[in-house]
Amino acid sequence: MKNKQLKGFTILEALISLMLIGIIITITYSISNLIGKQMSLFTEESNQVFEYNLFNTTIMSDIEKSNDFNIDNELLVLKNYNNTEIRYNINKHEVLRQNAEGIDTFKIQVIDYLFLNNDELNPFNGTFQVSLNVLNDTINANYFLNKNRSEIINNIYFNED
Repeated sequence: MKNKQLKGFTILEALISLMLIGIIITITYSISNLIGKQMSLFTEESNQVFEYNLFNTTIMSDIEKSNDFNIDNELLVLKNYNNTEIRYNINKHEVLRQNAEGIDTFKIQVIDYLFLNNDELNPFNGTFQVSLNVLNDTINANYFLNKNRSEIINNIYFNED
């Protein structure tokens, strides 16, 4: 009988290959963990920008459609031609918008807000100034409110409601 010699790995070769596989797995896990953290940060930032854009677009559209407004402490009431009202309630961590259809919540951090109304030069105009925190940066926005002059004159002189 012939002596057959089996070929195989030595213990040193097996240990080196296990070490290389361990290093590759560790690097892969670290990279995937870093990508996961970056994706969650990106999602959070894009949500903040989306909330601001949604709030800004909605309030501008509501102001454009309104013909009258009232301001009371934390409440901005916009009145439309069809006698419906839209109410904006300002809180520190959110803005609530209420109309006949329901309540919308904008998850946006309000730093400060101010209602300027009844300017002596033009008592039919008002300004809603708001400072918002978006992506750790302050955005100052001014929304100009106008009352419909013809409707006010009709109400004063002809007592129409």
